[in-house]
Amino acid sequence: MSSTGSKGRSKVAQKPNGFTEMESLVKEIFEGQDMSYHEWLHEQHQAFILEFSLKNKGSIASLAKKE
Repeated sequence: MSSTGSKGRSKVAQKPNGFTEMESLVKEIFEGQDMSYHEWLHEQHQAFILEFSLKNKGSIASLAKKE
């Protein structure tokens, strides 16, 4: 196998500069307000998936019909 090709390898996303520091600050803010950062993040994930699904409902319906 060639070492220059990227077939079969997944690309690892790099966190932007300062991400870890910002994440820590946000967690502290949530903690200071007796809120759960991870619960909030989970809700953001759910909202993103719902929005994505609604934007692509035609494609999803088409795929469902094929199954």
